[in-house]
Amino acid sequence: MMSVQTKDGKIVGQSGKWVLKVSQGIEKKSNISENIALQNALAFVGADQYKWQNKEDEEFIKKELKDDNASFAPKGELVYYSEPTDEKLRDLKLAYKFDIYAEKPLSRQYVFVDAKNGKVLGTDAIIHEINTPGTATTVYSGSRNVTTDSYGGSYRLRETGRNGGTAVETYNLKKTTNFASAVDFTDTDNAWNNVNTNKDQYAADAHWGAEMTLDYYFTKFGRKSIDNNHFAIKSYVHYGNNIFNAYWDGARMLYGDGSSTTNGGKPLTAIDVCGHEITHGMTSKTANLVYQREPGALNEGFSDIFGNTIERWARPTQASWTLGEDFSYVIRDMANPNAYRQPDTYKGTYWKDASTTGCAVPSQTTNDYCGVHTNSGVLNFWYYLLVTGGTGTNDNGFAYNVSGIGLDKAGAIAYRTLTTYLISTSTYANTRTYSLQAAADLYGAGSNEVIQVTNAWNAVGVGGGTSPAGLIAAAVNESPYAISPNPATDRFTVVFNGKAGKGTVELVNLTGRRELSEKVNLTDGANRVEIQLPSNMLPGVYIVTVNGQKAGNLIKK
Repeated sequence: MMSVQTKDGKIVGQSGKWVLKVSQGIEKKSNISENIALQNALAFVGADQYKWQNKEDEEFIKKELKDDNASFAPKGELVYYSEPTDEKLRDLKLAYKFDIYAEKPLSRQYVFVDAKNGKVLGTDAIIHEINTPGTATTVYSGSRNVTTDSYGGSYRLRETGRNGGTAVETYNLKKTTNFASAVDFTDTDNAWNNVNTNKDQYAADAHWGAEMTLDYYFTKFGRKSIDNNHFAIKSYVHYGNNIFNAYWDGARMLYGDGSSTTNGGKPLTAIDVCGHEITHGMTSKTANLVYQREPGALNEGFSDIFGNTIERWARPTQASWTLGEDFSYVIRDMANPNAYRQPDTYKGTYWKDASTTGCAVPSQTTNDYCGVHTNSGVLNFWYYLLVTGGTGTNDNGFAYNVSGIGLDKAGAIAYRTLTTYLISTSTYANTRTYSLQAAADLYGAGSNEVIQVTNAWNAVGVGGGTSPAGLIAAAVNESPYAISPNPATDRFTVVFNGKAGKGTVELVNLTGRRELSEKVNLTDGANRVEIQLPSNMLPGVYIVTVNGQKAGNLIKK
């Protein structure tokens, strides 16, 4: 690869390298079609919309090039590709090269797809941009550092590569609900203080809130976005008109501008709301708690827990236990759920009947999916007590005394419970059991942390609650069976007391189908049985039985 310098038609210099030998046995013929390669390239880019899908842009390119056949649609070109570090070209590969111009989000790059197996080998950006440190005068959290994108002589609320590869993008929906109409927020000097009648200044809160949410999960738990694989966090501000709400819609954040009659028209971009809604996204990628009845209340509760925790972590001097105080309309109070007509005791005052008898058909409009935003108060109060401690008497007449273990430990227990143990149909009782297991995993079965988790559950009326506070750590294993490791990858052990003779250990999936049955020899007293899991067994939750008796649930990773 050489660069040759000439003057007056004569060579006067050269630079670069001669490569005398290149890869041996280079592929000369493609094994896949251009169309398959293109589909792989598009899947890699993963844009919402491309230039060639925009009729106006297609008409423009034809006029610009004065060619009726011109198009932004990519056409494959067979080339030889090497990694930039492969200076001696020892590993050349035959590849399809595509020029892919994406519109939402904006990018343009050459994508190289291996012509042998369809794998994306690499890219070469055509639009050059750079992440740039900026400052933002947020409305709710004061002056904060943000990362933006230097683009076209201006700056926009986008960044790439946060925590090793997560994109953070914040868009302006201009009071519509049409994603195709979204545009970038821009600033000329990267000192964001865009106060105007459109309330664009609130966009900086959403952008910073998304960054802090990602940073909390990465710093505390090493989590790379909601799916632990750099899922892009896209926030859309000015969603609709006069909407007092914020949403995680399954793929992106939507922030309403508030209601003039409800909260004076202040957009709902406060940090605790950002953390709350993005945590809904993480829940969908982990426990995937069904959004109705008790699982739905837990879904809401965990979002409140981490929305509040992220607020305390990111701006400790402004932290509170309420949700919504920033935009002048408190929605819930984790320290005092009753103040906003939420229960602080399981099935106590303000509890909404979530049973199929009391709430036959979950509905958004008539019963809030059987009380998801109401019954979450029990989990909220449990967490508040676990963090700070407290004494009192619950609605069941039980006098409790909880010693707080602090934000970091309580957050770690809640995170492990949600992301490791809970499943889509988990209930409050399940959450109690698995939070105790999570505490034992992190701090030991006999630890004070396990005792305080137990005490906090007793305080809110979930399990126990009839004996004095300070239960021993044996509460972790209320069953006479112990299953470990749990979750398991390829094998697990079940420990129990039994009588000498033949026994059977079985695994049954949640539909009732037997997945495994092992005959074992038992002895009088303690038995320790190790079971090898089938290699083709799918990840999920399985019921373990010993001689027909339920021993517990096993999570297969």
